[in-house]
Amino acid sequence: MKQTKGFQIWQIIYPVGLYYVVSSLCYFALEILLGSADETYMLRQLVGDAVTIPVILKFYMADQNIRDTVYGKKKFRFSSEQAINIAVTVVSIAALGIAVNNIIAMTSLIQASEGFQTANQAFFAGAAVYEFLGSCFLIPIAEELLFRGVVYQRLKLMLGVAPAIICSALIFGLVHANLVQFLYAVVLGCLLAFLYEKTGFFYVPVLGHIAANTVSVVREETGWLSFGYTMDAKGIGFTAVMLVVAGAVIWGFWKWKKNVEFDERA
Repeated sequence: MKQTKGFQIWQIIYPVGLYYVVSSLCYFALEILLGSADETYMLRQLVGDAVTIPVILKFYMADQNIRDTVYGKKKFRFSSEQAINIAVTVVSIAALGIAVNNIIAMTSLIQASEGFQTANQAFFAGAAVYEFLGSCFLIPIAEELLFRGVVYQRLKLMLGVAPAIICSALIFGLVHANLVQFLYAVVLGCLLAFLYEKTGFFYVPVLGHIAANTVSVVREETGWLSFGYTMDAKGIGFTAVMLVVAGAVIWGFWKWKKNVEFDERA
């Protein structure tokens, strides 16, 4: 039976809304127990995302079972192709994340975004272990299940691949609720969805998200590569190199994928 547009839109809104209702309820319950100090912010976020993972996993598994029935189950077997998928994902996402962060830092966007300053201050106020467990592990899993695993796949059925990549990235950016994170999330969200589409394996966007967040946390905690934030020859040159690396890796991967697909059809 053909679905109405309203029902299709609801299929996108419902899991996103449920994700934030469940995580918010958990967050506020922990706020009552632990207080609202910045030092407990990441612990509350970490637990909130851990609670939402099984909720969103149900949507993802239901959709995946349908795809497996229609297209056949795609089995994972570690091979040189999977190794290339992993290497391309980690390098391209990490390089692009570094470049986008540098570009944003070189502008006045951070100073103009009170929402980002507040979130960033709370994010790094607690113990580093919560930052790594939350931002570098649980949050990427939860967000990828929702935004690539469910939202992108459902939008693809409605709109096609390219519009779904863009729209899922825009939704991913909007839920971050401040301009700085919106821009960062949209750019990386497009690449995460593209890599997911080209490989067909969900571990790809998860690893990419983990790589981007890990690099960001390490840079903030250690000052690593902080010279890249400055609007001078060194910072601009380094940022340009990161953009070239990301672009070259993605272009090479795309060409390689086209050759592989051509050989499989031959």
